[in-house]
Amino acid sequence: MMKFYLAICKNKFYLYDEACKPVHIDGNPFFEYERNKIREATLELTEKIVDDNNLANKNELKFFIVENSDAVLNESFAKAQGNLIAKKYPLNELLRKTIRELAKNPKLYVNELGVNYDGECYKVENEILTARDYSLLALSIEPKELLNFV
Repeated sequence: MMKFYLAICKNKFYLYDEACKPVHIDGNPFFEYERNKIREATLELTEKIVDDNNLANKNELKFFIVENSDAVLNESFAKAQGNLIAKKYPLNELLRKTIRELAKNPKLYVNELGVNYDGECYKVENEILTARDYSLLALSIEPKELLNFV
């Protein structure tokens, strides 16, 4: 059984192995897809993983999913991969933990400016996670940084 962490972003999937190291697909550290074809893209991604790892079939895979802020993308992925999903991690929880940890360093100004993730800026205000448009001043983080809290 091979286990992978998969972060669902707005037009890319980021795949990581059990040690949280990036898995390259076709030479890229991500797998791009079109939002209106997410179901087909998830099936294609699964095929590539099975082929690249010489697995007998897709039932030898288990995904640990870092969800997206868009519930439709999460649901579409879940419908396409149903029994292959071992666990889902809600984005809001991971972002809160990440922001709390990054805020310990006052030089990053995370409390004041927030963090950019997947094209949006997130900030914790009064214990509530808020999202707004991307900010050039906020700290940008990648999906790998969220994996520290799964």
